[in-house]
Amino acid sequence: MKHMKKLAAAAAALTLTAALTSCGADTSWTYRAADGTYEVTSGMYIGMSISAYNEGFSAEGIDTSAPLYDQQVDGKDALDWVVSRTDRLCREYLAVEQKFDEYDLSFDADEQSYIDSYINYYWSYVSQSYEPQGCGEESYRKIVANSFKQSQLFTTIYGEGGEREVPVEELRAIFDEQYAHVNLFQVDASDEDGEPLTGKALELKIEEAEEMVQQLQDGESFESVRAAYEASQNEEDETADTAETEEETDTSTYILSDNTYYPEDLTKALFDAKAGDFGQFDDGDGTIYVWAKYANDDEGFETYRDTILQTEKWDEFETLVQDWSNGISIVTNDASIKKHTPKNLEK
Repeated sequence: MKHMKKLAAAAAALTLTAALTSCGADTSWTYRAADGTYEVTSGMYIGMSISAYNEGFSAEGIDTSAPLYDQQVDGKDALDWVVSRTDRLCREYLAVEQKFDEYDLSFDADEQSYIDSYINYYWSYVSQSYEPQGCGEESYRKIVANSFKQSQLFTTIYGEGGEREVPVEELRAIFDEQYAHVNLFQVDASDEDGEPLTGKALELKIEEAEEMVQQLQDGESFESVRAAYEASQNEEDETADTAETEEETDTSTYILSDNTYYPEDLTKALFDAKAGDFGQFDDGDGTIYVWAKYANDDEGFETYRDTILQTEKWDEFETLVQDWSNGISIVTNDASIKKHTPKNLEK
């Protein structure tokens, strides 16, 4: 009888413990890999909710002067959209963590130092909005570090030697088609009020630009011609030393065929030109451009190679990450997700 009473007392104690645990459920995490190796803490969940919320506010057709949750994103109730997007971000986080380890990847000391500096810099700006919501620095660090892991996975898979490597010849062809190696500077063709010159005054400016183009065709360096023009515009004449310094500096650059910084007709002229061509372009709005066209070189290609690869393959990689996240076995903490709902962001 005594033995039975002890068992009954033990059972009662276990029941009480279970009840207390249920009332005070662990809400420190929201998503976990089923094997427990990777986890999204509640702070990270909030941070991802903020990312999803901001993404929703940036969606097409959103009135940024009104509460987001009073609107729709992509035809869906905004709150439901943010909740769904946050769920996706959490699952992708776990999948990326898992794949990063599966590929046996890591950051070297210089890469880690850069990542730390990057996070420190941005945390100094966003901490005042993240911390009050419940996303602390450690959570923020894990989220941002995960994005760097994504980038390294991308390079490992699509870069040189990767399982989905894009041939260098293909990347170079895209570079030569979409990028133009040029140099240009602006000649002011406006009056004291900033209005475009007309008539004889404009003709004189065009003649001035044409003279500089002729100098380029005669073999003068682009930098020296530009430096001479800029010196002529300065009330206090530039020194010879300055001009020599300008001449030694290569100021050429690459522009994209779809760039919107320069006038469309100027961009077309630059892409239609051959390497070694020079010219001038009047935009009709008070600026004349003097330009030079050069051959695309290996150094330029190496500068933009990673950018081109990402432009061409990042969408495909995102689909791959989604496939990973769909395939990983995940456990969710519904109590924590309910407690830290993205709905709180607009309270």
